[in-house]
Amino acid sequence: MVIWNFINGLDKKPIDSVNPIWISALEAALQSQATPFQSGYHVNTGGATRDGKIVSGANHEMAITDSITHGEEAVIAAALDQYGKDDPLQVIAFIASEGGKIASPCGNCRDAIKQYTDLDNLVIINAPRDEGVAVVVPGRAFFKDSFDEITGDGKKGLLSSAGFSEAVKAEKNAYGIYLSEASPRVYGAAIECVNGAVFRGSFRGNVAYHPDLPISAAIANFRDGSDDPTRIKVRSIIVAAAARPEVLYKDRQDALEFAEAVQSLSGKSGQALPVYLIDAGNNRVFRTDTSEWLPFSFSPQHLGLANAVADGYRRILQL
Repeated sequence: MVIWNFINGLDKKPIDSVNPIWISALEAALQSQATPFQSGYHVNTGGATRDGKIVSGANHEMAITDSITHGEEAVIAAALDQYGKDDPLQVIAFIASEGGKIASPCGNCRDAIKQYTDLDNLVIINAPRDEGVAVVVPGRAFFKDSFDEITGDGKKGLLSSAGFSEAVKAEKNAYGIYLSEASPRVYGAAIECVNGAVFRGSFRGNVAYHPDLPISAAIANFRDGSDDPTRIKVRSIIVAAAARPEVLYKDRQDALEFAEAVQSLSGKSGQALPVYLIDAGNNRVFRTDTSEWLPFSFSPQHLGLANAVADGYRRILQL
């Protein structure tokens, strides 16, 4: 039996009173069978529901750097299948190659966690396969939805900007045959470059339920919609909707990866890109950035792959 020392990941203090269900979830993670045949990145995951039911799951990859499921998605699906939506997960536990680090779910998994777990009571644990430190963090710490509001001249400038105009167009261009009142609100996005170029992106939902999200679509347009190398200097990302945009964490994930690459090539390595969220219906503007709105991020830099991603942009810009 593996014995872990538990600490609070936020203040680094030891946790003396350990919930036995945490250990059960970690032991379930130890038994999961990941198949990361492309990435080599094993995400062995366990979970515990509100009623103490234990599930396990892992990541499985396919196609070209795509996945059947991530570890978090796997345990959420297992809990839903076996115990139903009325007994949601309160523990998600990862087994890692080494301990002492806060877990970092990707953006897509955060969307699933937000939708299907008991988020107010959720804990996320990261522990080594062998004895060592298990890091416990409240699930809410991985989410950020409160942002500073901009007023005055800064607000006026953004409301009159080409980026805002293009983001509004992108919202109106949204396509999704399954959209309903239960769906999160659709938004539009635009990337503003220092040279004045603007690349917009809109939501496109297809029948197979694998949508293109707005920021991701804007990034694709940035990559393939111009041959001007000066576009690498990006001013900001603007997101707009009829009400304050609720940007999906999967889209925030793509924004962070984009920011790490273009900022590195612009001589601003490590600096986040500003993000402006515009409530077009009420003329309100909020500010965040590509790092702030994705706490404890899963990013190329986090994985030591920042240079590889930057090289992907260097090629298209012929730098």
